[in-house]
Amino acid sequence: MIDLKPGQFYGAPQFGASGSNFDIRALAASGSEHDVHLHTHDDAHFILVLSGLYISTARGAADFVRAPALIFNPPGTTHRDRFVKGVGTFVGVSLRSATFRDLRDVLSLPTHAVELRCRDGLTTAFRIARELRDSRDTVVMESMTWELLATAAAPRCRTGDPPSWVLCAYEAIMDRATEARLNVGDVAAEIGVHPVHLARVFRAAWGCSPGELLRWRRVDRAADMLCRSDISGAQIAAQVGFADQSHMTRAFRATYGIAPGGYRQRHVSRIQASDTDV
Repeated sequence: MIDLKPGQFYGAPQFGASGSNFDIRALAASGSEHDVHLHTHDDAHFILVLSGLYISTARGAADFVRAPALIFNPPGTTHRDRFVKGVGTFVGVSLRSATFRDLRDVLSLPTHAVELRCRDGLTTAFRIARELRDSRDTVVMESMTWELLATAAAPRCRTGDPPSWVLCAYEAIMDRATEARLNVGDVAAEIGVHPVHLARVFRAAWGCSPGELLRWRRVDRAADMLCRSDISGAQIAAQVGFADQSHMTRAFRATYGIAPGGYRQRHVSRIQASDTDV
């Protein structure tokens, strides 16, 4: 069995940020699901599953968890959580050990791994992921991390799944993002609602607009291909749905703060170490 130190996860790191109380990392699954061995996490952390089919042992979770999903793992969690076929993206929000010890006197947090079905928690996790990809303001992310912890401990937060058609819209965007001409109107028409209604309910459910998720998904796919292949940037842009290479480069810089070529050079190992410069 493998012991993972605070901030370590199976996966190829994309980028991250750290503060005095937290460490946040965006990662993509790498290798195959069989490469993930039984392991123990020393730290408490949240996993926001952004894409892919996630195999989870958390209480309250089905055997296969579909994105989007939020899971909390207390310190010492031992599991073999992984993505089916090794395909998926996620964000890990880790807490410093001393911070978690102090929290026990303030909050009643779960003592076992659990899927959090509180919509407020999922929305907050998405806000953290967006901040990580945009401004990376550590003060803002620390504040959001406190909010996330509060929703994990609060028994009276809003629970239950959003409308089924909003889940269909999320899945449509994640599945069809590589279609270059796909737009929000297309998604709305596919699920049978007006784009205005889609935009309003989608943001209430996930904390972002359908267009933001579409761009996010395309950039994630581009990042994965940059790490897994040696094909040209122009070819990748065409395959992930961007109009051209310059369009991809602008979106990539806005998301990661680095050009696609520089990101490809900085790709590192399958298991991300906490002190890796991402």
